Amino acid sequence: MFPLRSISTACAVRWLVFVVLWSGVTGAGAASYPYWHTSMVHTAWTKQDGAPTAAFDMAQDHRDMLWFAAGDGLHRFDGVHFERLTAIDGNKLRSSNTNALLVVGTALWVGYNFGGVSVFDQGRVRHYDASDGLPERSVYRLARTAKGVVWLSASTGLYWLEGQRWRHVEPEDGLPAGDFHYFTVLPDQTVLAYHPDGMYRSTPGGHRFRRVLAGKDIEIGHLRPDGDVLLVSTEHKLYRYAPATGALTPLHLPDGDQPFGVFLDQRGAMWINTDAGVKLLAPDLRTQRAFYAPNNLSGKLIYNAFDDREGNLWFTTENGVDRVRESRLTTIALPPRMFSGLSVQADGDGAVWVGNFQSTGNYEQRSFGLLADGTRQTTPLLGVTATTRAPDGSAWFASGLTLWHRAAGRWQSWPLPPDLRGHDVQALAMDASGRLWVSVMRKGVHVFRDGQWQPGGGIAALATRTSVSLLADARGRVWFGYPGNRLAVLDGATVREYGPGDGVEVGNITVMVADPGSSGGLWVCGDQGVGWFDGRRFAALEGEDGTALGGGSGMALTRGGELWLHGADGLTRVAAADLARVRSGALRLPVERFNHLDGHEGKPAPLRPLSALTEAADGRLWYATSGSVGWIDPAHIVRNRRPPAAQVLALRTDREQYRPISGQVLPRRTRNLEVDFTAAGLSVPERIRFRFRLRGLEQDWRDAGARRQAFYTSLGPGDYRFEVIAANEDGVWSTVPGAVAFRIEAAFVQTIWFKLLCGAAAIVLLLLCYWWRLALVTRRISERLRERLGERQRIARTLHDNFLQSVEALMLQFDRIKHGLAPDDPARASIDRSLDTAEEVLNEGRAQVLELRIGHELSGDLDTALSQLGHSLAPRHDAQFSLTVQGTARPLRTAVAAEAYAIAREALLNACRHAHSATVTVDLHYAPRHFTLTVGDRGRGLPAEVSVQGHRPGHWGLTGMRERASDVGGTLHVDSAPGSGTRVTLRVAARRAYARSGSLSISLSSVTG
Repeated sequence: MFPLRSISTACAVRWLVFVVLWSGVTGAGAASYPYWHTSMVHTAWTKQDGAPTAAFDMAQDHRDMLWFAAGDGLHRFDGVHFERLTAIDGNKLRSSNTNALLVVGTALWVGYNFGGVSVFDQGRVRHYDASDGLPERSVYRLARTAKGVVWLSASTGLYWLEGQRWRHVEPEDGLPAGDFHYFTVLPDQTVLAYHPDGMYRSTPGGHRFRRVLAGKDIEIGHLRPDGDVLLVSTEHKLYRYAPATGALTPLHLPDGDQPFGVFLDQRGAMWINTDAGVKLLAPDLRTQRAFYAPNNLSGKLIYNAFDDREGNLWFTTENGVDRVRESRLTTIALPPRMFSGLSVQADGDGAVWVGNFQSTGNYEQRSFGLLADGTRQTTPLLGVTATTRAPDGSAWFASGLTLWHRAAGRWQSWPLPPDLRGHDVQALAMDASGRLWVSVMRKGVHVFRDGQWQPGGGIAALATRTSVSLLADARGRVWFGYPGNRLAVLDGATVREYGPGDGVEVGNITVMVADPGSSGGLWVCGDQGVGWFDGRRFAALEGEDGTALGGGSGMALTRGGELWLHGADGLTRVAAADLARVRSGALRLPVERFNHLDGHEGKPAPLRPLSALTEAADGRLWYATSGSVGWIDPAHIVRNRRPPAAQVLALRTDREQYRPISGQVLPRRTRNLEVDFTAAGLSVPERIRFRFRLRGLEQDWRDAGARRQAFYTSLGPGDYRFEVIAANEDGVWSTVPGAVAFRIEAAFVQTIWFKLLCGAAAIVLLLLCYWWRLALVTRRISERLRERLGERQRIARTLHDNFLQSVEALMLQFDRIKHGLAPDDPARASIDRSLDTAEEVLNEGRAQVLELRIGHELSGDLDTALSQLGHSLAPRHDAQFSLTVQGTARPLRTAVAAEAYAIAREALLNACRHAHSATVTVDLHYAPRHFTLTVGDRGRGLPAEVSVQGHRPGHWGLTGMRERASDVGGTLHVDSAPGSGTRVTLRVAARRAYARSGSLSISLSSVTG
């Protein structure tokens, strides 16, 4: 059999022990009420839950995770899941047969059953074996002194670590050879080692030993808070050893138990391992509480015991792991067969009275009272169905047969009237005038005063209607609660009814409490919820999540201003500050719940008796359920102020699992990711809540509730950081998030280069489409222009071949007619004048033909076309024409070439016809930045009115020239002065004038005739 032992001696705990603790420290409330003690909650995990069996050692790491060393491997526990590990942070264990554990800072030390020690620290590992001075034998225990010296016990003796090498305590150091299973580190840095021939103690900070106890085969020792050591021998005897004096005191257990092991929790309470389980001993060493297998413990043999930092006590047995913790709700022991129909009522004297609806006269079933001094007192109460506390602090009780009243330590009773006897009393209430209102099943409401009964208190509407609950408030009003969201109030002689139309939405009204913090306020509780009456209208209250606040059959407004409810799921607390918000109009409020996880058992009676919650004179709240009576002190609720340390356990893709090390690189095309995380919550892990976020994707926290996994889909490549925080059962959140940074590699198609290539390809495709469209439009325009040019050429041929030839033929006929006349005939002069006019018409016609004969490749032959035009026009007006070209001629855009020709033609015509200039010049300048066309003459210049108005009245040549220049994005300048000639200049920017490769151009063909 393995002894019960403790590994951690420096853990900060909050264990509240029973009555008066071994060290003289009392728990909250224990000093004032020594008869009752704090209740404890036990939980067991066995192999089917994944728990290790026969775990030899336990330890808690810097993240509060619990570790177990067992023969089948190393196990880790977060309060919910056990995980058996073969590697830590990717570093494999030397063996799965582990035996000893030690936590130093962030490092976890593991001792193996076949020899060797491994130290795992934040992704690194250091293995110690025979080459480092360790034997290939079992390592039983690892411990560390306050000054940092690590000791271990093995089957070959004791060892300590000096630098990076283990040193063996040799016989010449005063320690005999042999098997050392256990040793104890004392506060003065000395070590107590236990050997079959006695107990040995080292020198302070040294490794030399001397025997301090002979003749006692000590198996285990445990350090007390006062520095003494409790020892258990192989003969199952218990001793107290004082290191300071060397005194050894035998301890005798009055109950005759034989301790196989001993353990002191961190508050000094003593636990012993018997042959059936574990026992908690009172200061007089008598059994205070026992946990036996198989009902209250997973096994009989205690291999190890351990205190965690939250104050829980852990045991490992041959069948699994057990946890014992104090509950926030304390239940009291009830007499045998007192198991249902329970009620509680506190009076003004500090007593709490426990009623029993099922009692029939048997003493064991009778109701009883718990007085202020902690003693228990029997009562005359039988079959209690209703209770109330009067304004003077006295208590009233009722059954289907009797009324009882207790005041000033005396009991008084009255029988119910014959017409009411046999009908259970449903509710009681005492008003300020001393009248006791009594609601009787199927008999309505009656008033009892001075031994007299009055139906309905003299009000007929109340006499025939049974109310589920009654309340008399401080303003003298009496409230009547009914089923179906209905209640009534008697104010003086007036009865006012309230129902669903007034906002009542709580179901069957089981309890009402007046609110002294407001004028006429009222709290109502039903089986469907809780409501608030502000003096005008009712409103249903909701929790933070928007759901209706759970109702019940018990409600109390404490002297501290808190509202407490008692329902099937346990107790619910609403803080005073939140109640103040409700009085100001807020209907959604946070609540704190106390349920089975806090020691609540059973459920309150839904109908009778309805006194399921009451506040005692000392401030404690007492509650009654179907099978228990308990209390909670709102002023001394044990809180867990330790923030949980959240951590990431694993990253999972569709194909593989990855360790949560920062800088982890996930493969290309990873889209789906699962993140496993946890936080050690060893007291009430069911209430651990999580929030997480994935930086790189989101900034706000996501509420995961109790879920310990996060799922992401459609992730893209990039850098991410997953963070998680946790809150414990008291809402204390992690101060530092658990985090892991990782990167998802980008496939080529996900890189910026691929996106740039795709963008470039899209641009090229768009350009190709543009060029194709441009070529198509160009072809269509070319076809239309060719059609137009062909039509112009047809018209020009028609004019030349028909009209002009006909005019010229007529002129020849007239000329023959003229020659047929006498020289002195006056008609000859008329014919000459007609022939001159016809000549002008013929010339004009030829000019029009020239205009129409504009054909292909104008841009390449603009100088030729203008040269032909100038040489054709100038001689007719006795002028000389010249054309010059500057720069390298370049193809012009179609529109620019056509408009330039038209402007030049108009300017040449004006110069030849109107300016009477002897010379006319055309200058074409192909500059890199612009194209310029200049037509100049040395004639008489433009008239003054043309310079002022921009055109000659009735003539629009200059206006048309300006319009043509504007159409092609150019400018036209006309410089002229009377007698100095005229210069017409067209200037077009290069980007508008010159044609690009593939652009459309046209040409002039020569004019025939």
